[in-house]
Amino acid sequence: MKKWFKPTIVLVCAALLLAGCQFSPSNQTKQQEITVWSFTDEAKYAIEKFEQKYPDIKVNFVNIPGNFYITKLKSALQTTSKAPDVFMIENANIRELIDVPYLENLSASPYNANELIQEQYAFVQANEKDSEGNVRAIGYQGTPGGIYYRRDLAKTYLGTDDPEKVGSQIDTWEKIFEIGEKVQQSSGNKVHALANWNAISNSYDGIPWVKDGKLVIDPTYLEVLDLVREARERKVLAEYEDGSAGYAASMQKGEVLFYPGATWALQYTFKANAPDTEGMWGLAQGPSAFSAGGTYIGMYSKSDKKDLAWKFIEFYNFNHDFLSELAKEQDYFTSNMVVNDELTPSLSSSYLGGQKHFEFFSEAAKRVPVYERTKYDATINNDIYKNVLQLYLNKDIQTKEEVVKRIKRDVTLRFPELEVD
Repeated sequence: MKKWFKPTIVLVCAALLLAGCQFSPSNQTKQQEITVWSFTDEAKYAIEKFEQKYPDIKVNFVNIPGNFYITKLKSALQTTSKAPDVFMIENANIRELIDVPYLENLSASPYNANELIQEQYAFVQANEKDSEGNVRAIGYQGTPGGIYYRRDLAKTYLGTDDPEKVGSQIDTWEKIFEIGEKVQQSSGNKVHALANWNAISNSYDGIPWVKDGKLVIDPTYLEVLDLVREARERKVLAEYEDGSAGYAASMQKGEVLFYPGATWALQYTFKANAPDTEGMWGLAQGPSAFSAGGTYIGMYSKSDKKDLAWKFIEFYNFNHDFLSELAKEQDYFTSNMVVNDELTPSLSSSYLGGQKHFEFFSEAAKRVPVYERTKYDATINNDIYKNVLQLYLNKDIQTKEEVVKRIKRDVTLRFPELEVD
């Protein structure tokens, strides 16, 4: 009995030691990691869902808010040891980065992004490709716009708060100006149709300023000059500066009837600034179809973790289960029209009085003009044109001819490589 017992103990101990070696945490497959940079923290939701699906991949997220993000990103991409594997690019900066060699070609195998982006809206696809037609960054955000309006004010001044009926009354700027005059007079100058002139000019952002290396001033930009001056003269504008305390308070107080805005404005503008007005808002079509903003995801071309980086990018843009969760839980309108169209019959917003906002934005997104934008457009539009527009509005510049001369002068000084007639 003793002779049998001793060897048995030895064998059992050996088996336990072997099992301990096999299941010790130190011997499990090592978790892989990627680094993701962004200028906002909204990716945290996607990262949480991604890590749930891929528990063997850890995402190191770096949020760099503020105006220095793009400068830090450019610097990091030029320094291999410091560059993120994946990074977000704002719409305003996408064209200036789309052709740099640090963005991986996602049209190539094994990504084959050209096939995948067919699920996205045409205006989003137009910004994803470089000058040679290769996909370099993928936009996960759908940003069509509409006119947000206060339902209580609409009932008072328009006789209805129904989105279709409101839309039929504001499908031209002249109609909006007429309403604005009525509202301003009836309220004793306490309520206005529009918050500021950006409500008009932003409805046309995106029209390219450069073609084939030459400055091209689209006639629409000159028409906007007259529209904003007329709006001020007819007292349609509340004259609140975007982002100011007065602008934010006007939403809560009901001092402005119409606010043109994109999809993201629902969460980050209206709910943020007027949390106590749930159910008091609606969405209607306005004088023009437009989009505003947007975020794109790129991959560092020298990353040594491209397979993991692509898993994250593909998940964020094309995993239908995740996108559906994102839409439902975060009230987030994505760039994936397949997912959005599936959700349109069921999703509504209590903040918008029960309106089916996904249905509204899905239709609006298909009407957004598709432009071939350039790396010059954001700077010319924001730093040159809108500055001159303000001077024209204040009558520091009297004529549109002077406006054109000033734009040409400033573009020549800023971008001497462009041809300017």
